[in-house]
Amino acid sequence: MPEWWLEAVLPGVVFTLLFIIWIALPSRPDEPDIGSKIRMLFKGHKDD
Repeated sequence: MPEWWLEAVLPGVVFTLLFIIWIALPSRPDEPDIGSKIRMLFKGHKDD
């Protein structure tokens, strides 16, 4: 198996995992950043 595939795939896997963790972690109250907006998009609004 060629070794170049690891160099090509590893950054994408790491970025994807960190992105999922960033969204999955609970946010601080009234946090206005893009992570909170993405979190509300996937989980629904906090007021529901």
